[in-house]
Amino acid sequence: MSHSHVAGRLTAAGLLVTALVAAAPTASAAAPRDAEGAAYGLTVTGPLDVPPVPAVSSRSGDVTKHLLREDHTDLVDASALDVSAAADRARSAVARVAVPSAKLRADAVSAECRGGRGSASLARASLAGRSLDVSPPPNTTVPVDVPGLGRGSLTLNKQQRRADGRLDVTAMELRLPVPGDAATIRIASATCGRAAAPPKAPAPTPVKRDLPVTG
Repeated sequence: MSHSHVAGRLTAAGLLVTALVAAAPTASAAAPRDAEGAAYGLTVTGPLDVPPVPAVSSRSGDVTKHLLREDHTDLVDASALDVSAAADRARSAVARVAVPSAKLRADAVSAECRGGRGSASLARASLAGRSLDVSPPPNTTVPVDVPGLGRGSLTLNKQQRRADGRLDVTAMELRLPVPGDAATIRIASATCGRAAAPPKAPAPTPVKRDLPVTG
């Protein structure tokens, strides 16, 4: 085999390796392995539980789900529930929200979490006829009076840090007094962030002692 033929093959192989390296994603561009995103459209706890629907979670690429309508309970009605999650972000959007007993309505509600930071957005939302902020500050709480049952509360853009360091963002959390128990309705929730590393064990502290002298 001639030297020129060998050199040509080596050059081609080198170009192929270079192309493969260039096409491979760099470690810095990838999300940390311990990062995870999650989202759900709606959940109810109380006399009649509704598990989080639709719900997604991911530690890598985008995962999405869509639900046309949620009406398993008379407490809340919602349509077009869309959720998505990836390793470093999550989003939930719910349309045509109505909680008749609290006179709560919204054309659209959404929560987003990205890189450990969250936000919520409300479109044409109202409570007992009063308009609610489009972009409420985190943990905005509004009292809710339910005729014949008592007072509840509505928290907008609820943000809560988990023990592992990840952030939960819920666009609406409504607590209602109902006969025999209390009900909590959560609408549009997203979670993201990197779980904190477990704390390192403290280094042992040397203890100085005098050695006994014998003799």
